[in-house]
Amino acid sequence: MPAIPPFVLKKLYVKGSLRTEDDGFALALKNVIAPGTIGAFTGLDLDGQTIDATQVTLIPQNGKPRPASEVSAQGPLQFPVNAEVTLRVAGQPLEPGPHEILIHVVVQEVGPLDIPVADVVG
Repeated sequence: MPAIPPFVLKKLYVKGSLRTEDDGFALALKNVIAPGTIGAFTGLDLDGQTIDATQVTLIPQNGKPRPASEVSAQGPLQFPVNAEVTLRVAGQPLEPGPHEILIHVVVQEVGPLDIPVADVVG
């Protein structure tokens, strides 16, 4: 299966959505590429540091929040075109300034993907 280049995957990030929250941070992804099925959320790196997947919650646009650890081949997360998903990360407050995030998922249709995110928190 052909890999999806990082410059295409960057388009999934909703620019300006990276924000601090009471107990961590959140960001949004919008599927502008093709329908997909997320079969696993395998991790997240914040500024080069690995964040435990148990700290991540996925919130679909029209669905209930799900711990990232519960997204699996048996319980996948549908990600149709134009759908938005918010990732909320608890216990990781963000300092103002630039941040780089790498989101690791397995998409059933294409395999493992690393979604790069770069933005600035005001």
